[in-house]
Amino acid sequence: MRRLLSLPPNAVTDYYQLNGRDRNEWFCTSDPRDKRLGSGGGTTWLLEECYRDENPGVAFEAEKAHTYTPPAAPNENSGVAFEEWLSKEKRVLIHAGGQSRRLPAYAVAGKTSIPIPVFRWARGQKVKQDLLSLQMPLYEKIMGQSPPTLKTLIVSGDVYIHTEKPVQEIPEADIVCFGLWVDASLATRHGVFASSRETPEELDFMLQKPSLQVLEDLAHSHFFLMDIGIWLLSDRAVGLLRERSYDEEGNIRFYDLYGDFGLALGSNPTKKDGEINGLSVKILPLEGGDFHHFGTSREMIASTLALQNKVYDQRLIMHRKIKPHPAIFTQNAVVNYPFTEDNGTIWIENSHIHHGWQLSSEHVITGVPENRWDLHLPEGVCIDIIPVGKKGYAVRPYGIDDTFKGDIYAAETVWMGAPLWQWVDHRGLTLNDVAATPVNIQNARLFPLVESIEEMGAVLGWMIDPYAASDKEKEIWLQSRRFSADELMEQASLPRLYAQREMFLRKNYPMMEKNYQKSIFYQLDLSSVADDYARLELEIPPVLSDDADSMQQIHNR
Repeated sequence: MRRLLSLPPNAVTDYYQLNGRDRNEWFCTSDPRDKRLGSGGGTTWLLEECYRDENPGVAFEAEKAHTYTPPAAPNENSGVAFEEWLSKEKRVLIHAGGQSRRLPAYAVAGKTSIPIPVFRWARGQKVKQDLLSLQMPLYEKIMGQSPPTLKTLIVSGDVYIHTEKPVQEIPEADIVCFGLWVDASLATRHGVFASSRETPEELDFMLQKPSLQVLEDLAHSHFFLMDIGIWLLSDRAVGLLRERSYDEEGNIRFYDLYGDFGLALGSNPTKKDGEINGLSVKILPLEGGDFHHFGTSREMIASTLALQNKVYDQRLIMHRKIKPHPAIFTQNAVVNYPFTEDNGTIWIENSHIHHGWQLSSEHVITGVPENRWDLHLPEGVCIDIIPVGKKGYAVRPYGIDDTFKGDIYAAETVWMGAPLWQWVDHRGLTLNDVAATPVNIQNARLFPLVESIEEMGAVLGWMIDPYAASDKEKEIWLQSRRFSADELMEQASLPRLYAQREMFLRKNYPMMEKNYQKSIFYQLDLSSVADDYARLELEIPPVLSDDADSMQQIHNR
């Protein structure tokens, strides 16, 4: 089975090395630059890119103006035809590209690379686990049980489905979609599968973000399940999806798996497309499953909190730590700050928090190198520091609810939780200082590049609060080279980002070990810990005293 992963463009180059994933099992690529494909067109692109990679000299070149010449027949240079290649093995396709406008902290690496804190109740998890490593066991289990006719699994990279029950028997069909029984209010924010109460296993039609009134009316005659982004496709279904992903001129185009293809599925589809309407579709409830979305900054923290709180039984939780607030998460970080009950909804990762900092609540802080700053962070303000080149750092503050949408000249466009024009006005600037012509805020060059830690702290303080700074800090912003959010996705140095994370991990391990009674140290995957200790050249932990917990003593040996 091959795993195909769609990532932001800059994340592809070093992905295998930085994330320790085998090229023989994994294939990574990104959507074409400057062309949005959607989940349907993106699926076609991901499959065809993998096909090209496995068949050098293939007879079609989508990279040239995205012109499509179908690889209908094999030749001596291209190996097997696409259809034959598709039928040879099972594949999991994970969509994790996109701009991540509502979760800037992990935009440059992709949401599948979000480090996920070890569950306080779990045993044998890894301190370096990411969202993808948690997702894959379920997907592999599904593929292991799927019929031979269902070889392509398409999933979303920004969700985690936690389930402790066995996967049901997977039926034969052109498409099998998994869903969850959820509260109607949650279903209004996602896709919904509607099935007649007489034939609940068969899709009648699909809806996208239906209103509560629509769901109430529907409940009289139908069951509805929320789409959780786990779709199994037959080769026939993949073929039709590919066909719809190209326009009449043979150019790959935007085509949405859920909003276009999905709405044409079922016995009574809301969108008419004869061939797609003819596909057989089965709906399978994922019994005992929990849906956790990592699409926004708030959702990342809320989903992590929900996962941590799945178990409250203190007999199942080895460590004795009680946090001032349950929604405080620190990983790969040195935090010299005393949290209190006033702090909450905080995510700190790959960062150093100096004792001179003043935190509030609702912060996401990522990428901050070692510093000696005196910095006040108001409620809702977040920080992302991104290494660029060999020595530079881009300074990116933002608001926890920022969407990075809207023209910079529009009054409603928001940055750091307030109108952008207000940020400009309070700093004695004009919108022309940001961009001379109207441009989407995602493409506005707001984020200065600095090399010194001192300048980084100075310009960051000014960007957050101009009244606590001077004209010197303003000049740093004006004179620096600046990047837009989109440009940072191209320019970020991921090797430096990962190296800093590793440096903080090296400092964290001894602290967790010495504070083992209040840490997750002895509930980790100790084989993985041993590998990390050897790689990081850390001293082996001493033997625990006889008064230590018996299970911790066993894990210490």
